Amino acid sequence: MNKKIIFFDIDGTLYDPVLGVTDLTKQAIKELLEKGHIPVICTGRTKAMVPDYLTDMGFLGVLAGAGTYVEYDGKVIHNKTMGPETGDSTIALLKESGIHYILEGPENIYVDGENNAEEYQRVIQFAKKYAGDRLRTIQEGDYIINKFTCAPGVTGSLEKAEKKLREDYHFTLHIDGNFEMTPKGYDKSTGIRLLLEYLKADRKDTYAFGDSTNDLEMLQYVEYGIAMGNSYPQVLEAARYKTLTIQEDGIYYGLKEFGLI
Repeated sequence: MNKKIIFFDIDGTLYDPVLGVTDLTKQAIKELLEKGHIPVICTGRTKAMVPDYLTDMGFLGVLAGAGTYVEYDGKVIHNKTMGPETGDSTIALLKESGIHYILEGPENIYVDGENNAEEYQRVIQFAKKYAGDRLRTIQEGDYIINKFTCAPGVTGSLEKAEKKLREDYHFTLHIDGNFEMTPKGYDKSTGIRLLLEYLKADRKDTYAFGDSTNDLEMLQYVEYGIAMGNSYPQVLEAARYKTLTIQEDGIYYGLKEFGLI
């Protein structure tokens, strides 16, 4: 088919905390739609942290929570969630290891309201920036989540918990020492596969733009995986294709290079 499906990470790819979404990036998404292609958000953020100003740009699909949540044309196709029956034991292990955590769900973001550590309060402020009134405390009751985002505290150590956690979760480690955990078997490529099955589409018609370690599976799964120029070194090394940085409108010029706009 002539119609192509293009997947876009958010942070460091579509969105920069200083620039926001550049005008040329907005123009690129508009031109993709005009040409009949399918632009899709594919983010590590859960749906609760995907702002309307991004979805309102015209994206036809949202893959959120690093592959655990799949939505197309407003319809939820897949939503892999966890609750206290599995999450509580994970929380106990993280606490024991001195690891701070945020629980990210499709509707709300949950934080530990009893953790007053200064470094954790900074984590909460970051979450609140994007979640707004969707921020909850775990102590308020039951929770439904797609993933964990974690950061070792001053005296914490991932080594204490990693072996046990890896039995149940897929790990993504970041260069700043933080890490994400999704249910075993779930990463961004999982969400892409589920969407392609739903659309009865072929992998040969897929493209993706990303910059971080949680984009590696996505960039390797699609036919044309394109690393932003500002990507982590291991992403630049692993990606088959590269474009300019987000500050240089890498999405726009990358799409131009591939003849998609």
